[in-house]
Amino acid sequence: MSDGVAEASTAAASAASAAAPALAENASSSSSSTAAAAKVASVVPSSEEEMISRHLAKQRAKRKSRSKRLQFQFLFKSAAFLVMLAVVLITKYATEWYEGYKAAQNGTAIVEPVESDPVPQFIKDQKEGEL
Repeated sequence: MSDGVAEASTAAASAASAAAPALAENASSSSSSTAAAAKVASVVPSSEEEMISRHLAKQRAKRKSRSKRLQFQFLFKSAAFLVMLAVVLITKYATEWYEGYKAAQNGTAIVEPVESDPVPQFIKDQKEGEL
């Protein structure tokens, strides 16, 4: 069975090599034929090993392309997240500053006295229970 496959592959290779000069002669008359001749010559593998190696090369190229695409997609999404985070934080800071600015400009605003030593309520409750 393998002898028949080997004979068929060598027959196909010799037919392709015989057809290549004929295609090359016709290709000189037309530039579109040149592309077709190159395509026919590149499509027909001369041996089974070449066909396997081409297939494996295509698989590697496809895997590399997919990996690169996922890498750029992750990079883009990370950058978009950081930009949105920066926008939110800047907006929050600006609104807090603007509220303080408006309160300072308002002459009728009631200024609350600030304790010099603020102590949380749970600590006050704990000290009262110890006495």
